[in-house]
Amino acid sequence: MSAQNTELHLTPRGRQAVRLLRTLLVALVVIGGAVLLATQSFSAAAVAESESESIGIDAEAVVVGEGESLWTVASNLGIERDTRDVVADIVEINHLDTPTVHPGQTLDVPVR
Repeated sequence: MSAQNTELHLTPRGRQAVRLLRTLLVALVVIGGAVLLATQSFSAAAVAESESESIGIDAEAVVVGEGESLWTVASNLGIERDTRDVVADIVEINHLDTPTVHPGQTLDVPVR
């Protein structure tokens, strides 16, 4: 029995085709990831909007500022209700597990 040479030899055109296929595969993965992220963002926004409608609260989006807490956000809305109730509404609308908010975070808040 003799050993056979099983090494693959590609022509320059074949190597170019392999590079092109590899580039297309990477591009497909990147585009697929972007589409997946965009879909999740849109569906999360739709869920938040439908949740605020289902609990009977008109809501608008507010971005948390530097140094703001959930209490600060609620009290800055100028709603003529107990701030504790407004905080509870924000927690419910946004499905928050903790009262911690971060600068730049977008929250749906009750409308005056």
